[in-house]
Amino acid sequence: MRHVSRSGRLIAFCLAATLLTGCGAGESTPRPDRERTAPPCPGVNVSGLGDPDGSDSVAKSYRVLAEPVYSAACVGDDRRIARLIDSVPGGAQHFATNTCQGCDGSEIVDMWRSDYGLDLTELARLLETPPHGTQGGVLYLRGNHLVVFGRGSNGVPASWSGFYPDCRADALCAMNSELADTS
Repeated sequence: MRHVSRSGRLIAFCLAATLLTGCGAGESTPRPDRERTAPPCPGVNVSGLGDPDGSDSVAKSYRVLAEPVYSAACVGDDRRIARLIDSVPGGAQHFATNTCQGCDGSEIVDMWRSDYGLDLTELARLLETPPHGTQGGVLYLRGNHLVVFGRGSNGVPASWSGFYPDCRADALCAMNSELADTS
């Protein structure tokens, strides 16, 4: 049986503690605090849809559509955003976004990040801006980003129907952007 001296145990303990908590520097490693580091998420803005404070049935119906997108974007949940894209009527192939031919929701989110440098919290911030009601639904426009929630028709339910991280790169987005600016 091998004996380890008291000082040997103390050195081993301090070395382990240094690796785990910064013992050698006399400091502890800061632990992330979710409440402190999470972005504030005051909620989706539906003001002006139907009435100024956004409390009528039209505004409430768009809040129901936008809230899951907003909640996932606010915490940067790629997988939940991808599932929401995949669940639009007709699937991801019918989700309007910058070019991503035949992509599923996960590939679309990856494209937003890699090609446009998008942080999903930018999508959440966009949904906090005042919406623009159009004949086809609701648009949110902020800078070069545009979100579309279609009102649905002919048996197609209302849904999150598009997000453009770069409106300059798409003619349909540019047209919708002009509609939002005039409404």
